[in-house]
Amino acid sequence: MQEIKIKKSYLIIGFIVVLALAVLLLIPKFAQNSVKEGLNVGQLAPDFTLQDPVNGIITKETFQGKPLIIFFTTTWCVPCQIGAQNLAKYDDETGGNAFNVLIVFVDERETDSQFLTWKEKFGRSDWYVAKGIEMAENYKVQYLDTKYVFDKNGIIKWFDLRPLEYSTTKSILQPLLS
Repeated sequence: MQEIKIKKSYLIIGFIVVLALAVLLLIPKFAQNSVKEGLNVGQLAPDFTLQDPVNGIITKETFQGKPLIIFFTTTWCVPCQIGAQNLAKYDDETGGNAFNVLIVFVDERETDSQFLTWKEKFGRSDWYVAKGIEMAENYKVQYLDTKYVFDKNGIIKWFDLRPLEYSTTKSILQPLLS
């Protein structure tokens, strides 16, 4: 009788250990899926790796320590160009080094040369530019002029699809610079 109780105890302990291991193995998968699918304000932004024609390989970690605005566009999107000029104006007013800017181009036909010409015309020399078709898919971009703002720790603080106005730029970024 005692032997049966001991075997039952081992079975129960074994079952609990297996269940605990299963939970520990599944929790990270659920957490990863929520980040990849979420992209909501308050969530940690998904990782990315891009190639900037001047700065080389850039990742989310490249921008740690400062707020970051990611702007999904093409070289030919006129409302996006106006929004970039508004962003550049605010960048100039804050000293040109208070936050990072990453312009992600989503037209497969465009080239690094076109990105650099666009940056000269509408952006600033310290802005990052790169082609990011896969990143746009991961960030669930459906429209040109999609923008994300992250705080210095990579947490999404703002998301928008409308043309970027100067007043919006200032009201979103200014609290993150304090």
